[in-house]
Amino acid sequence: MAERFAAAWAAGDTDAMYALLDSRTQTALPASDFAAAYASFRAEAAVTGIDVSVSGEGAQDVTFHVRLKTSYFGVLEYATVVPFVSLREGFPRIAWTPAMMHPELAPGRQIRGDLRQGQRGTIYDRNGEPLAITLDVRMIGLDRSRVFDEETVTTAFVDFGFSEEQMAAAFASPLGQRQRVPLGVVPDSRVEDAARFVEAVPGAVLWFEVRRVHPLGPAAAHVVGYTREYTAEEIEERGRNIIIPGDRVGAVGIEAAMNAVLAGQTGARLEVVGGSEPVVLFERAYVPGQDVHTTLDASMLRAAHAGLAGLRGAAVVIDPRTNAILALNSSPSFDPNAFELGDQQALAEFTGNTDDPLNDRATHGLYSAGSTFKLVTGAAGLEAGLFDPGDRIFCGATWDGLDPPRRNWEGEQGNLTIAEGLMRSCNPVFYEIALNLYEDATGALSDMARAFGFGTETGVEGLYDDAGLVPDAAWKQEARQAPWYPGDAVNLGIGQGDLLVTPLQLANAYSAFLAGELRTPVVLAGVATTVRAGLPLESDHAAHLRRGLELVTSTRGTAGWVFADAGYADFGGKSGTAEEAEGQEHVLFVAYSPREAPAALAAVVFDKAEEGRPLAAPLARDLILAVLNPGGGEQSGGEEEP
Repeated sequence: MAERFAAAWAAGDTDAMYALLDSRTQTALPASDFAAAYASFRAEAAVTGIDVSVSGEGAQDVTFHVRLKTSYFGVLEYATVVPFVSLREGFPRIAWTPAMMHPELAPGRQIRGDLRQGQRGTIYDRNGEPLAITLDVRMIGLDRSRVFDEETVTTAFVDFGFSEEQMAAAFASPLGQRQRVPLGVVPDSRVEDAARFVEAVPGAVLWFEVRRVHPLGPAAAHVVGYTREYTAEEIEERGRNIIIPGDRVGAVGIEAAMNAVLAGQTGARLEVVGGSEPVVLFERAYVPGQDVHTTLDASMLRAAHAGLAGLRGAAVVIDPRTNAILALNSSPSFDPNAFELGDQQALAEFTGNTDDPLNDRATHGLYSAGSTFKLVTGAAGLEAGLFDPGDRIFCGATWDGLDPPRRNWEGEQGNLTIAEGLMRSCNPVFYEIALNLYEDATGALSDMARAFGFGTETGVEGLYDDAGLVPDAAWKQEARQAPWYPGDAVNLGIGQGDLLVTPLQLANAYSAFLAGELRTPVVLAGVATTVRAGLPLESDHAAHLRRGLELVTSTRGTAGWVFADAGYADFGGKSGTAEEAEGQEHVLFVAYSPREAPAALAAVVFDKAEEGRPLAAPLARDLILAVLNPGGGEQSGGEEEP
């Protein structure tokens, strides 16, 4: 008898359970009330599974050993006694009481579950401007149960500002026919228009919803990120987390990396009430979502987004004094609010765009460093003791150190120091250094690259970034089962070959050079940069290289004229153009200012050199000027040399 009742309970078959009760219980307790008691118990405890075993079957005292699996209150295990009575039916029947569901359920008491969800914390820029915030927003949408003329309603919504594709998707929504299908957020400027619209158009509805809002839209999309609903698999594998269907989690950017802080913890309490004092069966503390303050500057994010002009590329702006990230932008971008609203048409456009706007090129884009890497090559040559600051290396129209000879893009420049080689971006100078390192200081160039932070994640807290690749003999042997040739070394010397860096790594490497130590970038306010290692550069070598970077932006340098009319001549920097395996070239520029005590550094990359060459240096310059002179206006610029 007890086994049959236990099996029926585990299966949720209240009819079979009720049939095993004694007649007195059935007279006092209608079957509908009995079923409702178990339904309420399952609902309040959020039961997802029941295991019941029986001990003492056939004895006077029979015990149920119950194991409840719940969605929010963990696994509850307890034992309860099964009361039997012997009746003239010829076999014992169960004299049921609520205590059979749980021993604390005396008559008049009931189980109650309670969840307390917190509001997701706000993400702020360094000046207190919200970059992501949870708000009650006014939504406009469609109630299809009130629509009798789909064509007329569609026309009205299109006139209001929605597309025919959005309306077709709304009418085809898998939501229930009487459920509201959201179409968009009503901005404050259109509240009155929307109110008149819903009065005039059958099926148009307005309501408020709690939504995650990203005020800067595409200008901060990659670094701030967006949220998404938990998947069914994540809910199933929640572990100790309490996840309610519809809950959202950070998907990318700061929203993802800082999700635990922003989301807090849903509080949960399961108790038995109705007596003098509640009996708590389970309790998990409620932890409200915390705000996250960043080092980002909303005005700089907007400026970088505008400067990238929708072209494929990235920009990173850092304060090299603290290594704080002021802007981190990838282009083309996307509107993160489309993810919060579930705008399927916009999401399809993002995923179908061949320019891949969802890719964060600033932290995950892998590029050859091109001539920006010549700083590292110069440092390796000096520190290996193979060259001195006063040494001059011939910069010819071709370099014949290896066969076949390699052409110099700018033609013969004569004998140059390493600093002057940076100034003119002379490939033969750095071919020569790299070849000497290959012959007399094996591995020194790759080691110096790693000292600058290439080949490993930057360690920034609050973001995820790629490690990139610094090739060397060991890597090539493992990856390609081939030796490291002189040609590999000279390619690396000008930032080509298999070297891969991210724009964030590039900015951080130059910041390390200015500070004399490799540090972690900082994007969270209140988090100090961590020194990873001192940069292995003697002071006179560092001064010589720094002089070369400053000559780049002087009247003699490859980018001198870009900075000549900037109204602020106190710059240093380096340009670069690199060829990819597909034959496409990308263009890079890193700049900093002021020279003596740099307070701003910008690294800019454009994926297509023919588009980015006239923009990279001017954009880096203008971003630096925007940091040093907030509100001072943008500068105009033009073409730069490779």
